[in-house]
Amino acid sequence: MLFAGMEIKDLAAKYGTPLYVYDFQRISDNISRLKKAFTTGDVEVDIFYAMKANCHPAIIDLIKSYGLGMDCVSPGELEVALKCGVEPAHILYTANYESVAELEIAYRAGVMINLDDVTSLDRLLRIGTPAMISYRINPGKGRGKYEQITTGGEKAKFGVPHEKAVEAYRRAQMAGIGKFGAHMMTGSGILDAAHFPNMLELLLSKLAVVAEELGITFEFIDMGGGLGIPYFGDNEILDVEEVGRSATRIFRKKVDEFQLGDPVLSLEPGRYIVGDAGILITQVTGIKSSYRNLVGVDAGFNTLIRSAMYHAQHPIIVDGKEDSEDRVTVDICGQICENTDIFTRDREIPRPAEGDLLVFTQAGAYGNVMSMPYNLRFRPAEIAIIDDRAIEITRRETIADYYSRITYPNYR
Repeated sequence: MLFAGMEIKDLAAKYGTPLYVYDFQRISDNISRLKKAFTTGDVEVDIFYAMKANCHPAIIDLIKSYGLGMDCVSPGELEVALKCGVEPAHILYTANYESVAELEIAYRAGVMINLDDVTSLDRLLRIGTPAMISYRINPGKGRGKYEQITTGGEKAKFGVPHEKAVEAYRRAQMAGIGKFGAHMMTGSGILDAAHFPNMLELLLSKLAVVAEELGITFEFIDMGGGLGIPYFGDNEILDVEEVGRSATRIFRKKVDEFQLGDPVLSLEPGRYIVGDAGILITQVTGIKSSYRNLVGVDAGFNTLIRSAMYHAQHPIIVDGKEDSEDRVTVDICGQICENTDIFTRDREIPRPAEGDLLVFTQAGAYGNVMSMPYNLRFRPAEIAIIDDRAIEITRRETIADYYSRITYPNYR
């Protein structure tokens, strides 16, 4: 199997497994497609990459080169964005349950701050009064590919309930803040193009109440992310061109109707930009005939946790056996000592053998950024394919890395 012009077996032989590999040209193509979809003559659009999807500095540097800003959710992400040369004015900081310490970091950096709650402003004002503030609004509805990634609605932990939006902006007004933004993030991994303009219209209707009661307008309105990519079992692809057309049309119409000012329309995709640009290569280490047919690999949920956390299902390819008619139904498991370390159940694949390489596609987002050294099985290397060259951008973690953080207590 080839990935970005490279043989899977050659990459595994040189760099070992498990191994993450990213196609930088695919990332570039995804950005270009997205920017084209949202290019319009009468709506200014600004795109912020959601760093939580994959915050590797090499990837951030590539994305920055296309003029995208960064959506950061932690001081660590903020530091990476700044070190990669992203201008503070083009960084949106959206944490949740923010501490005073991290709000101070964001405030001193001069980035745009998007608050998660009415009470967040009280903590921020202990540090200083920004010229502009934004709130993340929970519009009361949400949707996601999995329940765990539905980030809007009554079960979500995020954002200011829309019923409290007027109170939130009034308190900001009373504190002397004169410029405002608004933000929404209702879910992730969504393939239905109609969802995005519908949710944007809902947000705009909530902001209309704020504008009417307080007499304020908005500098930017952020429709969030959630643009999905197809995983195993999905039969549709998100029509991002339709999303762009519909969202900008609704935005222009409702901003004028509700007299919300002349705001920029912002969005913050993550998965859409990097998700299908990455793969995970893992090797079959054992095949067990038990109560079920089990295939063990040298990756685990410490390497790719999405299956254990969300029951997410990735396409899986057996390298070199793509066209084999000898197929078997198996569970594919990792080496972690937990019964939840199962990537998929009852999956029909070409009959594997020990030493075969399995390729998990659509693994560029929420993969290595969520990895951990549980069971002291360490994080994998990461490889970038750039101009037909494989470049190691993260070395494989080792036991020495673990011990580098350890200090023995003097208890004798």
